[in-house]
Formats: sequence, structure tokens, C-alpha cells
Amino acid sequence: MSFNRRTILDLAAIPMGLAAFGALCWFAIYAGPTSADKLEARFESEAIAALSEPQFAWARVEMNGQTAIISGTAPTEALRQRAIRRIKEAAGPGGWLEGGVIAVEDAIYVLPPLQPYRFQADKLGDRLLLSGVLPGQDALDRLKESLPGIGFSGEASTTSLSFRDGMPDGDWIGAALLGLEQLLRLRDGEMELVGKRLMVSGQAPDSDTRIDITLRLTRPPSGFATNVDIIGDAVWTAKLANGVLKLSGEVPDENERSDLVRQADRIFDGEVINDMIVAPMPQSDWTRAVERALPLFLEFQSGTMLFKGDELEIRGKAGTSVLEYLREDLVRTGADISVNLTADDTPIALDAFLTAPDTGELPSREVCQAALDEALWLGPINFEYAKDELSRSSGKVLDGVLTVMQACPQFIFQVDAATHARGRRIALQKLTSDRQIAFTSYFIAHGVPVDQIELTEVISDGSGVTRSGNLDPDRQLTVRIRE
Repeated sequence: MSFNRRTILDLAAIPMGLAAFGALCWFAIYAGPTSADKLEARFESEAIAALSEPQFAWARVEMNGQTAIISGTAPTEALRQRAIRRIKEAAGPGGWLEGGVIAVEDAIYVLPPLQPYRFQADKLGDRLLLSGVLPGQDALDRLKESLPGIGFSGEASTTSLSFRDGMPDGDWIGAALLGLEQLLRLRDGEMELVGKRLMVSGQAPDSDTRIDITLRLTRPPSGFATNVDIIGDAVWTAKLANGVLKLSGEVPDENERSDLVRQADRIFDGEVINDMIVAPMPQSDWTRAVERALPLFLEFQSGTMLFKGDELEIRGKAGTSVLEYLREDLVRTGADISVNLTADDTPIALDAFLTAPDTGELPSREVCQAALDEALWLGPINFEYAKDELSRSSGKVLDGVLTVMQACPQFIFQVDAATHARGRRIALQKLTSDRQIAFTSYFIAHGVPVDQIELTEVISDGSGVTRSGNLDPDRQLTVRIRE
């Protein structure tokens, strides 16, 4: 067999071609503009961009080759599906050779349906504040698009609004629009849609409007019920909603007006709107009752305080301790007027309960423990100096722990106490024991069964740790779920 020059060249070209092809493949995979690393980085960048809208703030995505792994806690099932669809379309169609996301690994947790389902709107003059929940962006768009048609020309604030599943059946959005339409006819007020019950309250500009709103709300969508609580014009009003305080109406002189504004600015972290005017009036001591009530009123979740000329009325939602302290203070106002406190005792909202899976049963130990930890972070547990009397600064943590005990009745809660905390002696053993009893008595007085709370032995070993070994060294008292 003989080889000519052409055959020899062909044989030599084969390994050279193979080597060149290998080098080209190496360059394409590891160094070229479409290398695996660069493609993965590009896909991840495009996937992140696809979820850049505020509605997907909960989502996280990373790439493993051409597989996208999406995780996070989605507020609704619709948003979960929408996020996955966005990722699949992020890098366009394609496959192994052409490029693109070829698979999506779903690691998303969807929050359970919310019960009760609550939507609220507060009107403060020409401002509308929306809060609570809606089923999704489509529902929010429908509400916002409908507002001009029902008489609202301003900008609605949605910063306190979130999306959740659990919307009741029937024309729920229609009921919300009915409530908003009537609310916009009031001078100030609020509407609340809880489940299938619509409530509207506030101040009507005149009696005809008040009557007409009342009649209109007798015809809600099928299956819905209504409550109406509309008053005539008040002399003076304080309206608290979504971190905004509006003071309006008449006060007897400029000093009272300035004092109320200064007091509100000093103790309130949110925005204060001052629409008060000075108008001489025969009775002025009612402002002492307002000044006495205002600090605790500003701890309400939402509410209205009205002076009607012969009565100061306070309504809204607040924690147990806030309402108790307010009742104590209103006894000592020094004003010759009657005070009517009609606020609702509202449990503290704890994220551990709101985000727990809906099993239809009592919360698990893990959920109750997480809620208890959250409640104990709400504030300190303090007592008056050298006394077994709880300080008012403890009110928020008391309300939080009370919420947990009421929501988790299947568990025993142990109250640990020690004579030392923060590395120093806080009280003698007898006073510490008395404080432990006073702390426990608060919950028993508010309906927690005696056998649901257990006191551990108070010790005085100088370390601030009880025999159980679980006491926070920074606290003289704390609570835990019994093992």
C-alpha cells in the first residue's frame, strides 16, 4: 500500500482538526461569550429583572446551569404561579444548544388563606388611606380605576395594603366599592369590610347625607350585611389611621390649639395634620379631658376621638392594656363632661400566627413558641420602683403574651423569675416572687385559666438563672412553654 502526498496531508489534518474542534469547544464552554458560567450569570440577571416589580419583592431566584431555583414566601397562589411564569419567559425560549431557562425548580411557600379577611379605608379630609388585604393586583387596579367614578379625585395611599388569599365568595369587591362610595360622602370616616360584613362610620356633612347613606347601605350585595354608625358634625375631632393623625374642628383659644399640636408632635411618630381653628365657646374644660386621653389614644391601632359639645367619645381598636390605662386616666380628667369609651379590645397581630399554615387545628408548638418569642420582643417587663406593680411600659409585651396564651390554650406557660438580671440584683427574693405573681395575675384577670400558667421557684443564686435554666439573663421575669 502506498501513500501519496494528498493522503498523508489528509491523515495529518485529522488530529489537527480534532484538536482545533476541542479547543473551540473549550473556548465556547469556558471562555467564550456563550460560556456556561456567562450564560448562567446572564440567565440569573434576566430572571432577577423579571421579578423586579414590587409585587414580587418576596421572591428569590438563582440559577443552577439552565435550571432556575425560585424561593420565598408568596402571599397568594396567583402570585406564585405568576412568578414561575415570569422566570420561564425571562431568557426567552431555547434549549441546551440555543440557551434559555429549560426548567424551574419551585421552592416557594404560599401563605395560608387569611381569616378573617379584612379591607379598610380611612378618609381624612381629601386623603384616602387603604389598608388590610386584597386578593391581588387585579383587584387593586379595579378599586383604583373605580375611585374617580364614585367621587374621589385625589391619590389613594396603598402603603399599608397587602395581598392574601381567602377572599369570601360573592361580590366582595362590589361590597368594598359600595363602602368606599359612601365613605367618600363623609367629612371624615372609615369603612371596614370584614368577611361579608360591611361597616361604615364617620361624620356626615348634613342630615340628608346621613340619611341617604344609611338607606343605601340597607341594599348591599347578596349575602353581605352592613353596620352604619354616622354622626352629625362634631365640635372637635382627632382621627388616627395608618400612621397619620388628623386634628380638626374648633378649640376655644390659640393656646389650646398650640398645646394639642405640641403634645401630638412630641409623642406621635407619624404625620400630624392640623386643621383646627379657634372659635370662642362657652365651655373650654373639655380640652383637659382630650389632653389626658391623647397619649394613650395615640397607641390605638386606629380610632377617632370626638367632642360633640357635651360628651367626649373615643372609639377605635386598641390592645387590652391601652384600654385599661385609658379608663384609669379618664376617671381623673377634671373636666365637667361625660366620656364615652367604646373602643374594641383588639389582640396584638403577631406574624408567627399570620404566616402559619392553616391546618384547621390549634397552632403547633413551633408556631406558638415563635409567637411567644415575638411577643417577648415587643418591650420590657418592668415594675414600679420597689413595688410589685407592673409599669405601663410593659403594656405591649403583656398584650402580646396574652394573645399567645389565648391562641394556644393546649400548652402550659411557665413564668420564670430570678432576683438578678443584667448582671446585678434587681430585687430581693420576696419582692421578686410577688412580682412573678402580679405578672401572672394580669393574664388570669383577662380570662386565661389558672391551670394554664405555672410559676417556677424563685431562686437567689446571684446568677439570675432559675432552676429551669431557661431564663433570659437580661430579664427578671420571662415566659416559656413547658416541655
